Amino acid sequence: MSADLLTPAPVLDLPPTHLPTGNLEVHVEACPKAPRIERVGVASLALDGLLDWVGEPFLEVEGEGWRFSRLLDWVPQWEDERLRVTLLAPWGQRGLALRLEPKAPGPIRVVGALAYLGLRRFGEERLQVSFRFGHDPWTGSHLLEARAHRALLALGLQSEPSPDRADWGKRFAWVWERGPVTLYLGLAPETDGARTTALHLRRVGWEGLLEATQRRLASLYEPYRGPLPEVYRRHLVFSYFYAQADSLEGEPVLLTSRSPHYYVSGAYWARDALLWFFPALLRVDLGRARKVLRAAFLRHARWPGEHAQYLSGPPLYPGFELDQAAAYPLALARYLEAAGPDPGLLLELKEPLEGVLSRIREEKHPSLSLYRTFLSPTDDPVPEPYLTYDNALLCAALERLAPFWPAGEGLRQEARAIRESLYRQAARNGRFAYSFEPGGGHTFADEPPGSLLLLPYLGFCSRQDPLWQATALWTLGTENPYHFGGRFSGEGSAHFPFPSGFSLANRLLSGLVRPAEEALGVLEQAPLDQGYAPESFDPRTGLPRTGVGFAALAGLIAHALAGGR
Repeated sequence: MSADLLTPAPVLDLPPTHLPTGNLEVHVEACPKAPRIERVGVASLALDGLLDWVGEPFLEVEGEGWRFSRLLDWVPQWEDERLRVTLLAPWGQRGLALRLEPKAPGPIRVVGALAYLGLRRFGEERLQVSFRFGHDPWTGSHLLEARAHRALLALGLQSEPSPDRADWGKRFAWVWERGPVTLYLGLAPETDGARTTALHLRRVGWEGLLEATQRRLASLYEPYRGPLPEVYRRHLVFSYFYAQADSLEGEPVLLTSRSPHYYVSGAYWARDALLWFFPALLRVDLGRARKVLRAAFLRHARWPGEHAQYLSGPPLYPGFELDQAAAYPLALARYLEAAGPDPGLLLELKEPLEGVLSRIREEKHPSLSLYRTFLSPTDDPVPEPYLTYDNALLCAALERLAPFWPAGEGLRQEARAIRESLYRQAARNGRFAYSFEPGGGHTFADEPPGSLLLLPYLGFCSRQDPLWQATALWTLGTENPYHFGGRFSGEGSAHFPFPSGFSLANRLLSGLVRPAEEALGVLEQAPLDQGYAPESFDPRTGLPRTGVGFAALAGLIAHALAGGR
């Protein structure tokens, strides 16, 4: 395959230092070294991307010698000799609250500088807008609005108490002679919503906002009885708030990440959403899982298997991927297994799912129950059109959906036929090929985002299967050109020639004891991406090499730590 037809992950020479936080309505990128907010944003269906206020910095509390910690593994807190600063994205609110608590007398100073309004999907566009600043005497809000031919995004800012000195504009500074102080920031499509949201947050007050958020965050973590509870909580909450959102228009959206540091943020992948993030969500928030499952089917399933899609649905980066199409029936099956029968949901999703299955059938081999793909799970062209992992995934999806589906016996029969065809066609020289042409060539390889290590986890075969055992031995051994030893070991691929964060999840889900223990060691000891698993990392230092801010992968790590299913 010509290298110019591939879109490999950009390799990082110097990983960014960043701090994601937020809620379902607002995402925030801050700095762990100081109470500094770099950007604040929202998801927008109307603009098909992420809309961010970006500053230089956007807001900063002055001080020095800051020490950083987190409340409940998510809410940032900084302390120096004079102040304790807590940045809260309150649960269920389209805004932020910044609490400044003095430890010693002296003035408290908050400064900021607006750089631009950015729209992100993969890359970022600096929008050509005019900024309006003002003060609203009705609500008491200071206002910032970005306008093109109409308002695009607005922010309202209030404080309790009011500042003793305030300069408000593209650069601003607020000063209080004493504290404590709470700043309330409300976001909305225009100033009416922004100014009233800021006032609403102030009416609820700091204690009420903090208590509601702490209670809801704590509910996400229970009951977890697996290894590395802190690592689990860190990955779970990051994925919960950065692999999904409630858009500015009030609709749930799924996306691979809200982070500006992830190189293809701001778009939808069925694989990322439904195979990697959804199982983790399903464990902790069944009601939310139902909402996002409906959104995925009703908004995106008209184009099943497309490489990447706009948040509003249509293809963004075309190219059929069988694993992404198979993600729909598997996600529905997983939801019904967890929640029980849901006739209303099945009726609503019947037509889009039939469309997904119809599209998959277009890729069926002329005489065998095997299905082609155009791109692999790393989103690159395949050496042969039939992938063992993709077909095993489809087999598992049909088997698990069959008990709930009106034509369930037909799904069972097709799943059985896929399994039989794979054993006849994908078994080569005593192990499973990665890709193959029935009766023709094959390739021995593995790709962590769609690894053959996962075949028993999917239910395709048993861990005692000699074909799978031989496949796992090759994948985890030195014959695999993308197996990396060293202190932080793992497997990679041509797409990212370093040990992958996916390999950590694969090892945990494989059921193989020693590889799983090694993966736990990496998650516990390696620096990774501020503690989050990146797409790939250096086997010697454990620092990220590609794909930081990868929220969907964080969901898969949490799911794997919790035991999978």
